Amino acid sequence: MFDAARCQELAIEYRALAQSSDLSVERAVLLKNIARTFTGLANQLDRLAALTREEAQRLRAGPSETRSAPSPSA
Repeated sequence: MFDAARCQELAIEYRALAQSSDLSVERAVLLKNIARTFTGLANQLDRLAALTREEAQRLRAGPSETRSAPSPSA
């Protein structure tokens, strides 16, 4: 499974490949697009990891008063 760091490495590799002078314009564009895709995936994986950590902290902390406070009855 890919992690964010590996996706960033791949983005760098594809960006470098796109800089080669002996490529067609079409191939260079495709390589740059792949690099952008890997960068986007890395960002999404970072966000997912951060959210997973936050949710785990909330579970360890237990229910908060604001979330578990009963509504006033009339």
